[in-house]
Amino acid sequence: MLPIFSLFVALLLNFSVNARESAIEAVDTNNLRVCADPTNLPFSNEQGEGFENDIAELLGRELNIPVVYEYFPQVIGYVRNTLNKKKCDIIIGITAGNDLVLNTVPYMRWAYGMLFLNDSGIEVDRPNHPQLADLTIGAQAGTPPTFVLQRYNLMGKVRPYNLTFDPRRAIIGESMIDDLIDGLVDIVFMSGPIAVYYLEKKGFDKTKYTFIPLETTDQGWGRMDYYTTMGVRDGETDWKKKLNKFIKSNQKEIDQILAKHKIPTLSLKPGKRKKKDSTTDALIKGRAPVK
Repeated sequence: MLPIFSLFVALLLNFSVNARESAIEAVDTNNLRVCADPTNLPFSNEQGEGFENDIAELLGRELNIPVVYEYFPQVIGYVRNTLNKKKCDIIIGITAGNDLVLNTVPYMRWAYGMLFLNDSGIEVDRPNHPQLADLTIGAQAGTPPTFVLQRYNLMGKVRPYNLTFDPRRAIIGESMIDDLIDGLVDIVFMSGPIAVYYLEKKGFDKTKYTFIPLETTDQGWGRMDYYTTMGVRDGETDWKKKLNKFIKSNQKEIDQILAKHKIPTLSLKPGKRKKKDSTTDALIKGRAPVK
């Protein structure tokens, strides 16, 4: 009985080693095979105009291999149909904690926030500012800002935009910015990178608008900021370590790419929570008056 058990254990160990080796061998060493969305600026597109395209090119130069893309829209099934089918070996941008991939260390932190035009007379600096009660607010259904607006009884002031799972069918971010410019909404609550990209695309530089990121660390209104990492297949720990080293060694260059694309980012190392006054204490405890 013991020899059979020993054989069984040996087979399991051999299977585990082979599985790990096959995972590592799945990474193409002759090409940097990148999973990317073909029409998802400011992140990526087929013309190579996104910041993720630039980061991929930086990584390709570091590895001294050419960059090739497997394009697929970032809809449900994106990871399954690209990375997991081994059509590509890396997703340049994916949220930390995504359990569909093995995450690297983060290279960017971004936030949802409030965006308004500087000539609008708006003085809002927080999501429970009294002026919001007199404004028309743009927000996309199902995104974190809507929960904030619900908390402060502001949903009655919201012009809603439907959540879409296929960016090829409707570019909601651009619609929200168009409505902001046209005066159909006074202020929008949305993703910083998307908001600023579309506003800059319409010819509004940073002197003409204000974007206020809503950090999780010192405000108390739920998760509003997120870390972006690279993603690889589960089990490809050597590949992950190589990418971690790349990120740490090239963070300055990555930051320059993000700045070139005017991506609003937050520090990767958030500071300590600021000393709270009574109003902020009340906000965090859910007792702040709604005006």
